[in-house]
Amino acid sequence: MISFFDCNCIIGRRSAPRPETNLTIDEMVAAYDRAGIIQVLATHAHAKEYNPPIGNEQLSDLCADQALLQPCYVVQPHWTGEMPGGDALIDYLRDGGARAVRLYPKEHSYGLGERWCGPLFSTLEQAGIPVFIDLDQTDWPEIDGILTAHPRLKLVVLRVGYRNDRWLYPLLHTHQGLLLESSLYLPHRGVEVLTERFGAERLIFGTGMPLWDIGAAVSHIMYAAISDADRSRIAGETLRSILWHGGDV
Repeated sequence: MISFFDCNCIIGRRSAPRPETNLTIDEMVAAYDRAGIIQVLATHAHAKEYNPPIGNEQLSDLCADQALLQPCYVVQPHWTGEMPGGDALIDYLRDGGARAVRLYPKEHSYGLGERWCGPLFSTLEQAGIPVFIDLDQTDWPEIDGILTAHPRLKLVVLRVGYRNDRWLYPLLHTHQGLLLESSLYLPHRGVEVLTERFGAERLIFGTGMPLWDIGAAVSHIMYAAISDADRSRIAGETLRSILWHGGDV
């Protein structure tokens, strides 16, 4: 049996939701149950759209009451004092039960270069905490720079589209810490070719719930012409292997 673990989910009230995507937690849980998805790495909408510490706290409260959900905190550089840095950041993430972090540099107005995020990436790299970021929040040269400076960092790029292979393949060849989320990666036989060339562990299942449809994300992996062992890696095994468990730095 394939055990699906969604790495890309936003929960909580968003500022301008479309009616068909304005789902309650109970409605989202029911949708996941119908699709056979048993675990979800979630980020709170308020942490993206309003205030990261407030949204992160709300996320931890929701995850404590719902076994399906695991917290992915939104973080940002420490310079302005809005977010702790160094060991204090690790303590903050551990206290909240965070399993990973997510960045929104364009939404929150900061750069991803070493001048802005070098200390943040060093802290996360040393602790073994994976970083998730939407492609529309960054670009491939910026991703190349991050992983060149922080080669042990696990960086998962979300919503990678079907026309990105010419940018993506050289970086997958160069940076072992680069992974991508599956939901929008839809080139013809793209999953099969990427799995053959770079290994199934470079692709992680995600849905984009509640903005995007669960069924399409699941079928995209279930119907790929790959082995069941590789399908299981994409569906959840790789994600489970890279998530942080709050261990010592």
